[in-house]
Amino acid sequence: MKFEKILITGGSRGIGKALVDIFLNDNCEVHVVARSFSNQLRDSNLKFHTLDLTETDKITSFCDDFISKYGIPDLLINNAGSGAFYEWNCFPEKEIINQINLLFTSPVLFCRNITPAMCEAKRGTVVNVSSLATIYPVPYMSIYNAGKSAFSSFTQSLMLECKESIKIMDLRLGDVKTDFNLKQAKPEEEKWSSKMIKAWHQIEKQLNESPSPEIVAGQILKIISSQKSGVFYRGGFFQSKVAPIVRNFLNHKSLLFLLHHRYHN
Repeated sequence: MKFEKILITGGSRGIGKALVDIFLNDNCEVHVVARSFSNQLRDSNLKFHTLDLTETDKITSFCDDFISKYGIPDLLINNAGSGAFYEWNCFPEKEIINQINLLFTSPVLFCRNITPAMCEAKRGTVVNVSSLATIYPVPYMSIYNAGKSAFSSFTQSLMLECKESIKIMDLRLGDVKTDFNLKQAKPEEEKWSSKMIKAWHQIEKQLNESPSPEIVAGQILKIISSQKSGVFYRGGFFQSKVAPIVRNFLNHKSLLFLLHHRYHN
């Protein structure tokens, strides 16, 4: 299925950029929302919108202006995200607020301001990118885990309300080989505890063994093309196929034991 007008947040790098490249090759009109842009492809079908998604008071006016100028998008992809790696007792208040705004409040507001118009027109697809961390939380990334879990729960609620009108997809991604870890907010390494160091080594190992953004973008395109609402896992084989099944057989105590062992915590 071809989409005429696409709105994607966080499309300047990583998975978002890989998706943008695919859609441009299909001659779609692609609108990218990000805090900043550099060395971006020049294409008549590609339009950039600079917006800091941690500043949630600007989302509604942006969406109103967008619909007024460009119309209702056929496809909305809430992809923007970043992590923060801190021991909980040292987690900066600013980073807590930024994570919640970026991972939950901002994409919820995009849905609030765009999906009603989609539903009224009885057409449109929304892809909300959450994370495998909704079922396998990562140590020292507590707000990331919480924000993605809240967003996933919201997305499933949206499916119930919009079932007859539009398609809603909760995309729980595993690790993807991007600069995600490099961009994470974190304290200076000399302040890390021995447990943080061990956990970070495992997090880095998982990232280095993960598939490229281009491979995962291709997986996402197949999901979007299926035009089926639901929860989907994508990424490497183990994280997207095996891990979700294994989680069904783990009680909470077993899950914590597994995660403690995996992150040497």
